[in-house]
Amino acid sequence: MAEVKCGDIVYLQKYKSMLAEVVTLTDKDKALVRMCDTGLELEIKAEELGKTESSQPCLASGRVAHILGVPYKILVVGDDDYRYEKEADGWCDTTTKEILVFNYKQSLDSKRDLIEYQHKVIRHEIVHAFLYESGLDVNSLRVEAWAKNEEMVDWMAIQVPKILKAFREVGCIPYGEEAE
Repeated sequence: MAEVKCGDIVYLQKYKSMLAEVVTLTDKDKALVRMCDTGLELEIKAEELGKTESSQPCLASGRVAHILGVPYKILVVGDDDYRYEKEADGWCDTTTKEILVFNYKQSLDSKRDLIEYQHKVIRHEIVHAFLYESGLDVNSLRVEAWAKNEEMVDWMAIQVPKILKAFREVGCIPYGEEAE
């Protein structure tokens, strides 16, 4: 087995469905792990762990995205937060100027790269904020209107990084944007 390090998502080889995050390593070839589903911490022999190559996002709250001059605070919330909703992976609160994203935990049913998924959700919610701050959200009075359409917002959140990369490749970033 490959050597584990702090932050790795591992499984207990004896019970493959039990996922955990390595919290600390001891000098006795043991690891303190936190079970992903319960939060229970156990000390396990490192040789009894298997690596999943999955990623776990960290609680990186407090970053700020400037949306057309308006600061929106990025908040990563867990299921103990009163704003957590099981029906959404993230949401944009235009009244408080906050983008809230659920702090995902590895499970057998989750995506392997939760960091990338969390970034995708943040991009999606930033697009909602841009539409709102542009005045397009308030002019979309019907739920099915294009500026509130989740597929349209998702398309933009997925394609804008690719469009930006293409702009950078040919050097046509407006307003002196810095290159990658």
